[in-house]
Amino acid sequence: MKPAERRASVGAGTGMVFQDPSTALNRRLPVRRILPDPLDVHRRGTAREREDRVRELMSLVGLPAPWRTCCPVSCPAVSASGWPSRALALDPDLVVADEPTSALDVSVRAQILNLLLDLRKRLNLALVFISHDIQTVRRMSDRVITMYLGRIVEESPATEVTDRARHPYTRALFSATPGLLDPIDPIPLVGPVPSATHPPTGCPFRTRCWKADEECVRVMSDFTAASTSDHRFRCHHPVTEDQSTRDLVAQAGSAAPAVADIPAQQQP
Repeated sequence: MKPAERRASVGAGTGMVFQDPSTALNRRLPVRRILPDPLDVHRRGTAREREDRVRELMSLVGLPAPWRTCCPVSCPAVSASGWPSRALALDPDLVVADEPTSALDVSVRAQILNLLLDLRKRLNLALVFISHDIQTVRRMSDRVITMYLGRIVEESPATEVTDRARHPYTRALFSATPGLLDPIDPIPLVGPVPSATHPPTGCPFRTRCWKADEECVRVMSDFTAASTSDHRFRCHHPVTEDQSTRDLVAQAGSAAPAVADIPAQQQP
C-alpha cells in the first residue's frame, strides 16, 4: 500500500495502545494538545469540532474536564488513560493493546483493564490484547492465540486454553501461573532457547519440547482442528485433551528433548 492509502485505511481504522504510556506520550504536553493529534493528522472536523471531540474522549475514559491542562508527567492517571482515549479518537473498528498495563501501578492497572472492557462493550470494538500476564489474558479475552517465536501454535476459546489446550507450549505456558488452591509445579522445559532472528527448522518449539522427534525437525505441522470447531493447533504430537497438567509435569520431567540441535535457517 502507498503511504497515503495505508494512513487512510489502517491508520484511521486501527487504534493503538502502546506498552508504556509514559514514553509513548509527550509527557510535557497537556491533554488538550495530545488527544487531537489523530484528528489533526487525518484532518477530521473543524478546530471547534476537534475541541468538542477532546471533551467527549475525556468523558469516555473518565478524565475530568479540568484535567485538559494537565500533562502526563504530572499525573499518572492522565498518562494511563490518555492512550486509550487517543486510540479511540478516530472511532476505529479495531484497537490493539500491547501490554497496556505492564508499566502501571496495580491499582491503576485494574482501572485500565476495567476501562478497556467497558469501552469494548459500549463501542462494539474488536480488541487485540497482547500480554504475558496469564490471569489478565483469561479475564480480557474471548479467544486466545498462543505464539512461540513469532509463530501461531494454537488458537482456542479462552475457556479451553487452560485445561484443554493441545499444544505442549500452551500447556507449559499456563502451568507456570502460580496457583493457591491447588498448586503444582510448572511443566519443566529443558533445552536451548533458539534465536528469534534465526529460528530452527521445522517447529520452533522443538528444541525445548519433550515430545519432539525428527518429524518436528523437518517441517512445522499444519493447523489441526480440535474437538470443537473453533479450536485449532499446530503440533505433530499434541497432548491429549483430557491429559492433566500433573501428568504432563511428570512426563516432561522424565524425558529430555529428543532433538536438541538448532540448525539455523540460511543467513540472509
